[in-house]
Amino acid sequence: MAILSQYCKAAALSIMMVSAVGATLSSSAMATNYNSNQAIYRDGNFHTLAQKLRKDLNRSGYQVMDIQAINQRGTPAVVVFAKKNNLPYELKYTYPGLKLISSSQKQWSTVWQDKKKYHSGNYQNVNHKQNYYGNDIEDNIKKEARYPAIKKSAIRKVTSMGYQVKDIDIDEKNNRGVFEIEAKKGGQDYDIILGYPNLNVIKIEKD
Repeated sequence: MAILSQYCKAAALSIMMVSAVGATLSSSAMATNYNSNQAIYRDGNFHTLAQKLRKDLNRSGYQVMDIQAINQRGTPAVVVFAKKNNLPYELKYTYPGLKLISSSQKQWSTVWQDKKKYHSGNYQNVNHKQNYYGNDIEDNIKKEARYPAIKKSAIRKVTSMGYQVKDIDIDEKNNRGVFEIEAKKGGQDYDIILGYPNLNVIKIEKD
């Protein structure tokens, strides 16, 4: 009887161990299932949740340009490219909970570049502490089709403020493009900085 009881205990312990291993493998399989952004697209809920997110953002004043599934260090998430007041934004949400992870204003010059990175799954190679534009912010902005028109608008704005523009060029400050303008008013030289592309006045300083 003692031997039979001992055998039963061993069998029960084996069953528990097999169940635990099975649960672990099941969890691992679920994690692996989301290890690709393509798995999120295939789970059947992405389209519905994307539409809900689009409607919520539209009510908040955003115009959604694109919604993509991403795998953020093994965790499913979605990234939204949208614009508000003609300024581009990148918003990240958990999936499927749709809780906001981060929201950041971007430059038009990199919106499509970043969209391509996310779409190809290379988003993990992007270090958000680094400059999205590399070391060529000025060059990237100057390649924008709208750049010449915005530059002319900057000159007109400064002129309308009573200054005579001597020189204007695009530069980078805090990972954002700005116009640096050398101007003159009343015989005095000034350095003027305008934001790009909104042309907000950041600084006016006597030279």
